[in-house]
Amino acid sequence: MQLIATRHYYDIHPATHEEFKLQDGMYRKADGTFVLMIAGELPGDPAVEKPYSLEGFFEWQRECPEQIEPVVVHGGI
Repeated sequence: MQLIATRHYYDIHPATHEEFKLQDGMYRKADGTFVLMIAGELPGDPAVEKPYSLEGFFEWQRECPEQIEPVVVHGGI
């Protein structure tokens, strides 16, 4: 899988009320499909894998564009 974009956002811990940062990752698989690795609800929780179509990927990008950072791939010539 190749990471193509990450989403950074903050949430509040329900017990401690402390703010913490979460990160989701959008990946493209070798077969051309997409999968979103969604951060667990609390720090240290495992990520959850959610499949996405190409249309779903573009919709995800439009949800919160200020939180999404594309991965820049540098190639040699």
